[in-house]
Amino acid sequence: MSGEQKGEKIREYTPRQRFFIHMAVGAVIGLGGVLPGVSGGVMAVSLGLYRPLIEALASFFKDIKKNFLFLLPVGIGAVAGFLLGAVVLSGVMERWYDEVVWLFLGLVAGGLPSFIKEANERGFKKRYLIATALGAGLASMLLVMRDDSANVVNVESLTWLQALISGAIVSVGTVFPGVSTSFILMYFGWYKAMMDAFANFEVLTVALMGLGAAGCFVATVKAARWLFERFYGWAYYAVLGFLIVSAALIIPPIVPGWPIMISGALAAAGAATAYMFGKLNV
Repeated sequence: MSGEQKGEKIREYTPRQRFFIHMAVGAVIGLGGVLPGVSGGVMAVSLGLYRPLIEALASFFKDIKKNFLFLLPVGIGAVAGFLLGAVVLSGVMERWYDEVVWLFLGLVAGGLPSFIKEANERGFKKRYLIATALGAGLASMLLVMRDDSANVVNVESLTWLQALISGAIVSVGTVFPGVSTSFILMYFGWYKAMMDAFANFEVLTVALMGLGAAGCFVATVKAARWLFERFYGWAYYAVLGFLIVSAALIIPPIVPGWPIMISGALAAAGAATAYMFGKLNV
């Protein structure tokens, strides 16, 4: 959906409604940046806010006031969601990991209809399915990348360079849908250190991560915008393949009885939420 069409839809809401809707979406994007196997970009796609975010970030100085007012609530929500995930979700996931994953899988599934509709906005061509296959193949590499036996680095031993690179990796995963930053950080053994840095408020480490993220973010946003402008259908269908496979890779084991009922209910709730946001055209 074009930025202009999005604007027309957004004007249907009051500024207060818009602010809180965008903040809620931002919180889910932030949580997605923490959850293993998910990325903030995936959540932005699933909730229908990916393209408007990329456009606002890439052309920020063309209309500073408009873009700032659009990005502010999303940014507040994303920071809050990320911190909540690092401080609270890590503890919750130790106990209810599978249930949290099913909720996020539901969010991804519920966002697929609006994503496909937007992907086909300029027409569908069968050759786009080649891009889907390539995206799926790239996502399959996450299986190779994931190494649970990697040496886990504690936050105390995380070097300044590792902290900078960790932040840069987070920014790439936030901008490019389907790129699971948590898998990459787990591969290097830095994931736990990153989580602990936020949970324990390690100011210097967090600042270095922020610096790394900021340094990589602008270039990544420009690259994403260029790809979607020049290769609209190809880019969308590549993301679709990446999205489906990366989600499939984190499907937890199905446990009969009450666990599967609870997981199913959470997945359904996530799907309904994402579908609702897609209909809202936020």
